[in-house]
Amino acid sequence: MTDEAARPWYETLFERDWYDYFAKGGPGSPDEDGSYARRTDAEVDFIEQVLGLTEPCDLLDLCCGPGRHSVRLAKRGHRVTGVDISTYNLEKAAELAREFEVDVTWREGDMRETGLADSSQDAVINMFTAFGFFDDEGNQRVLEEVARVLRPGGLFFIDLVHRDSLLRRYQPRMWSERHNGAFLFQEHSFDSAAGTQTTNWTVVKPNGERIEQSFTLRVYTLQELEVRMALAGLTVEEAWGGLDGMDLTMDSHRLVIRARAE
Repeated sequence: MTDEAARPWYETLFERDWYDYFAKGGPGSPDEDGSYARRTDAEVDFIEQVLGLTEPCDLLDLCCGPGRHSVRLAKRGHRVTGVDISTYNLEKAAELAREFEVDVTWREGDMRETGLADSSQDAVINMFTAFGFFDDEGNQRVLEEVARVLRPGGLFFIDLVHRDSLLRRYQPRMWSERHNGAFLFQEHSFDSAAGTQTTNWTVVKPNGERIEQSFTLRVYTLQELEVRMALAGLTVEEAWGGLDGMDLTMDSHRLVIRARAE
């Protein structure tokens, strides 16, 4: 077994292949009409609104990815730190920051141990289902890390796939043609006892070359997260069914939560 194969999936998935063939806004799914940028602007509006960010604050974007939320929050005057485990994502984030002409502190690291000081952040955001990468113990460490870096009364904003809706509309197999001529095939299996979804992801490039990845995500219900956050010192205050503030229902594709640190 190679060293690369021995590494956990979350250390290898979010690199160039993911960006080129899966990520919205990347070469495989470019934002040709600007709708994705406008949607991201609206998401940042919602984040500021529900977190009450009327003045510049210290904000951590945990698992910041290519930085689309980080740079927009920095553009609005917030002192933003973006943490991600992917070197490639951070390189793309730094490019975007230069494009937006903003300063963001980028840190490469594990979301379970950010290296930030205790009580140093007014708010933490975690977007696009960047949670559930580990077993329950590891995921609990993430919540504890969020609580540790937040100042008393600080706010945590998390955006996840909604388990209830995921199971109601479950698709074991999906495929799509990407803008750069590749085909993306996805196979899903859900373990109801463990609450995990395993995805096998295959990209077939125009030249016939194949890229394969497999990953397993722990998918929590709102009730499970309320208990786990409480154990970490975070109190859930409100939940929504999307980043537009819609009510949470069984059919909501997203689960968006605001919690407050003790």
